[in-house]
Amino acid sequence: MRPESNGDRVANTSRPLTCIDLFSGCGGFSLGLQWAGLECRAAIDFDSAAIETFQANHPHVPLALSRDLTQFRPEHLDKLLGDEKIDVIVGGPPCQGFSHARQVDGANHGDRLVHDPRRELYREFLRYVKYYQPRVFIMENVPGLRTAAGGEFFTRVQVESRELGYRIIPYEIEAWRFGVPQKRIRQLIIGARRELPLFIPAKYIRHTHDNLGKDGLNGLQPIVTLGEAIGDLPAIAAGDEQFERKYDKRARKTHVARYGSRYTNDVLKAESAATLTGHVARPHNDRDLRDFARLREGENSREAIARGECMEFPYDRENFKDRFTRQHRDELCSTIVAHLKKDGLMFIHPTQQRSLTPREAARIQSFPDTFVLPASRTPAFSQIGNAVPPLVGKAVGLGIAEYFNAAIESDRMAPNLSVKLPKGRSSAIKQLEKFVESLYLRPISTLASNEFLSAWWAVGFLHPNLHPDAALENGHELSLGPKRGVSFVLEPVFVRSGWPVELIPVAKEARRRFDSGEISEDEYYCSAAVMAGALTQKACAV
Repeated sequence: MRPESNGDRVANTSRPLTCIDLFSGCGGFSLGLQWAGLECRAAIDFDSAAIETFQANHPHVPLALSRDLTQFRPEHLDKLLGDEKIDVIVGGPPCQGFSHARQVDGANHGDRLVHDPRRELYREFLRYVKYYQPRVFIMENVPGLRTAAGGEFFTRVQVESRELGYRIIPYEIEAWRFGVPQKRIRQLIIGARRELPLFIPAKYIRHTHDNLGKDGLNGLQPIVTLGEAIGDLPAIAAGDEQFERKYDKRARKTHVARYGSRYTNDVLKAESAATLTGHVARPHNDRDLRDFARLREGENSREAIARGECMEFPYDRENFKDRFTRQHRDELCSTIVAHLKKDGLMFIHPTQQRSLTPREAARIQSFPDTFVLPASRTPAFSQIGNAVPPLVGKAVGLGIAEYFNAAIESDRMAPNLSVKLPKGRSSAIKQLEKFVESLYLRPISTLASNEFLSAWWAVGFLHPNLHPDAALENGHELSLGPKRGVSFVLEPVFVRSGWPVELIPVAKEARRRFDSGEISEDEYYCSAAVMAGALTQKACAV
């Protein structure tokens, strides 16, 4: 830990919030954070080609380094950065070790679990968190992190983060709800310093789009479809690898008249790009092109075979029935992945006989046309497929900024408590022991609001290191205990969430009441109780 790091509660918003991007790739997360007003001070990735792309597109970031994070320590970065305060650390340790795609060979699950050193890279991320003590960190990975090795790694990340002094909440993020035109889902692990109020993902990381297709409903825009994202680009044939070409201005005018400019110009900045680059199509053999032509829009090869088409592809028909997939203009695109560098057979253009181009993939990831892609198709697909969509990064960045401002306001205002808090830890323990024992005689759902809230806020006071939402996903592993002389409202706990087993029914009832509108957001998250408990613990430690 840096000597000057003390986890101060109040963020100084007189300066821009600063961040470090670890496992940065080409810089999708950094670009989104930049759009949200944060300043990236350093980016690090092992892939030198990705760092070259980062440098080309983030010239104002002081340090963009091609380094092996298992060897390049935070102390090394600190010498280069100098006296630089870091508010946020973000990053996505390589996800292939947790991917659902690797379940086929048993590499992620069960007795056939294969050691993959990429799974351990989250510890390098946490090494930087420990050293810099940022107020918030965001670790991004695939949803498969939850179940890889029976959930072992998902649990480890949370346990080790809590040990560093962070309150942890996992949050699954659906990219299309932020204007990204694809079915991308990612797992975020969000850590906030215990000295700060609760970070509430649903409150701060706000959806901008919905899938109902109606403007103005709940203040959200309709989703962005694949057609809206790429429909203005000039038609090209398979094998056309001209890297730089002119836009079709007439096609764009027609496109904007149909869809509006919210994505083409506002996000993609097509009007600002002098020329169109990276719109290059890989070649396909004649057999594949004939199979492409047999697919209807939005259809895969399994569905085509089911309706009577005779596909020519030679792959195993049992395991590769959906080997070819034609995307649909009026729907979300399939998740853009780095495997596009190998082939694009699951990403066939909606109306043209070819797979998607790197520029089309970049647009589907919400990278603007001004973002410089590698001239070589393979690294372009790899970098774009591995990136965090910038629009997701923007939503996260705006949420972090709002959270810091809310933390400042909470310091300036005395808490408005409708329920009396415990006087100390011992009184909170006694209160909760009595409350839990009483539940054997009466259903918790029948309790009056004030009686329930008194107990629920005592939970927040006693366990300020835990996040209420984390109690909804505990895993199965329990800590050893209870130890002799230790209260049952303290131990045993679920290892993953850190929540005491006996308090889970209380947490679940609190969530039920919150979801049904019986208690408010402030009452459910009980930040005043949590902060009071944190201050009490800090005073006892001193």
